[in-house]
Amino acid sequence: MPEIWDLLDENGNKTGQVMQKGEPIPEGFFHKGADIWMINSQGKILLQKRSPKKRLSPNVWAMTGGSVIKGETSLQTIERETLEELGIQLNMQEVEWIRTFKTEEVWLDEFIVKQEIDLKDIVMQETEVCDVKWVSFEEAEAIFEKEQFLENRWEFVRDLIKERLEK
Repeated sequence: MPEIWDLLDENGNKTGQVMQKGEPIPEGFFHKGADIWMINSQGKILLQKRSPKKRLSPNVWAMTGGSVIKGETSLQTIERETLEELGIQLNMQEVEWIRTFKTEEVWLDEFIVKQEIDLKDIVMQETEVCDVKWVSFEEAEAIFEKEQFLENRWEFVRDLIKERLEK
């Protein structure tokens, strides 16, 4: 069954209109996305490499996240996406919102969680993820500088993540 997304206006408000995943987003409208940045007790950030099978931005590093399906909240989205893509249950009591921002077509809610995850426990969804790794802040910066990071993500949260890592 195809995903149905709410269409949002310029201010991030639902318009009452919907669209199906894969359709072009109508001019002047947006849809909602949500990302989770997972950090462990060593201050490492969990990154996943997008599958070469992905239509948009294959083979680049990213956080876990996805589009908010009609009827979902952003928190439900990050919980669902983490389970689907990595086989990991998020510790939702520790999830913290860090910011919302707008790209050309998406309003994105960004969250962070401190959680221990053993890479051996990860079960990657083949159509979404082809690799995972823990990286330091500096390693994430290097991936971004080499343009190997999903566009419109790291550059909008890097300072907030660095701030939390320094706490």
